[in-house]
Amino acid sequence: MASLYHSSLPFSPPSSSCHGVLSLPPRTAASFACLCRVPPQDDHDAELLGALQSNGNGILLRELHPTALPQALDSIPGELGDGRRRSSQFRARDYARRIMSLPMTERVKVLDLLQRDDAALTVSDYNDIISALARGGDYDSAVALFRSLDPNGSVAPDAHSFAIAVQCFCRKGAPDEAKETLDEMLARGYLPSVAAFSAVVGCLCKRGRVTRAMEVFDAMRAVGSEPTIRTYNSLIGGLCYVGRLEEARDLLNKLKDAPKQTADIYTFTIVLDGFCKVGRTEDAMAIFEDAIRMGLSPTIFTYNALLNGHCKEGNLLKAYDLLMEMCGSETCPPDKISYTIVLPALLRAGEISAAWKTFKRMEHAGFEADGRALDTLARGLCRQCAADISVLKDAKEVFGKVVSAGHEPVSYTYCLMAQALARGGEVDAAVAILDDMVRKGYALRKRAYTDVVRALCDRSRTRDAVRVLATVIAKDFVPGRNAFDALLGELSRQERWSDAMAVYAAAVKRGVVVSLKRNVKEALVVDHEEEAAWESPAQLGVPQ
Repeated sequence: MASLYHSSLPFSPPSSSCHGVLSLPPRTAASFACLCRVPPQDDHDAELLGALQSNGNGILLRELHPTALPQALDSIPGELGDGRRRSSQFRARDYARRIMSLPMTERVKVLDLLQRDDAALTVSDYNDIISALARGGDYDSAVALFRSLDPNGSVAPDAHSFAIAVQCFCRKGAPDEAKETLDEMLARGYLPSVAAFSAVVGCLCKRGRVTRAMEVFDAMRAVGSEPTIRTYNSLIGGLCYVGRLEEARDLLNKLKDAPKQTADIYTFTIVLDGFCKVGRTEDAMAIFEDAIRMGLSPTIFTYNALLNGHCKEGNLLKAYDLLMEMCGSETCPPDKISYTIVLPALLRAGEISAAWKTFKRMEHAGFEADGRALDTLARGLCRQCAADISVLKDAKEVFGKVVSAGHEPVSYTYCLMAQALARGGEVDAAVAILDDMVRKGYALRKRAYTDVVRALCDRSRTRDAVRVLATVIAKDFVPGRNAFDALLGELSRQERWSDAMAVYAAAVKRGVVVSLKRNVKEALVVDHEEEAAWESPAQLGVPQ
């Protein structure tokens, strides 16, 4: 008779003729043997090995009996060469290495079972071992042991065996195998638990297999199992995943008035998150307000979904206001994800003031912003220094955090920081940053070193200004006209004509058009005005 394991009619009622031999998918020896690795041994492992050796299955390890390994490989569950299925006799050595790699608590549970003879093991004992493998995360070995049980042998899998196998397939991310096992379970007359149905629905929905998940959902109700809110949430999540948002909202509306299963906050969150992801934040806000009217308390996932939706649509003011509302809430304050959603969005939009306040809130809450966001914030604050030099303190703070966090600022950030420092009068710090950039091989922006040269010349520090200009020239950069003009003007004012001529020659040699005559004339005019002011009667205190 054809196998029901691959039945094309899932969840069909069991017939009276379905007690024949069931052909299960073969498992080759090599595919399972390659999973076995010898883990580090301890005293408990030695005790386990002793128990296995007394199990009537022979010696386990090659170093104890070199000839035992081929025999162990031959005994791995699967199909015989002539197509007949192996017996369901449990060979502990096939799974010993996997059991030895389990957590200590799981090994202790199966130790007593392994000390028995194979004939004394019941299906309950097998289920305990399969459960131990599953709890240890070794789903492949658990499934392999489940498939080694002969449905027509002395030890046949029961409903609990199938339920464990279904959960293993779901946790492995194998929805098709999970559904086929559920089909077989129903065909053999076993009633799957609500947890088994829900697990298969969730596994299928996570892979976007919503149509097949609907089949499982309908079959679940057909056999009298009432779906839980977890089942509905999985199904709604699958509908949102494939873009069937209106169907998801309709199902949510039905749940709101359902007498047995009422929508919880996670149901609302799944649907509003789906709407936010496609840019329909207004619909998401309507769903959010419905949840509030029902007396549900939004979770951090609910708020983060709304924040993400507002930022994606460019509604930064709404996102910022919602974040500030969360900051004032004692029940659901923002987490790190909340801040990392809003902060980069504000920076991308150039809302530096709001971004700075968000950063300070984030810091006060004990969260650290990533280096990239800090780098962008530092650049924004440096630009603001051109209009408000009081922001320089904040820019220095953020720049210092970028460096201390081990995140190397980009060259543009270095240049903007040097400009801001020069404008703020911290010329030595600006020169130090330029030197650091040169040492690291970063490209120098003309605006950056020009502002630094001007700041030095304004303080009559022509020697340092000449050094900065020489450093720029040594790196094969051609200084701009403004830098040469600033230096020529100050040298002329100090009547250092030879130095002025040298700077003028350097500019001409590099094709930079500057006017020495104009700079000299301006310097003489400035000197004449200063002398006139000094010699005026008011300056000397002479009565007019």
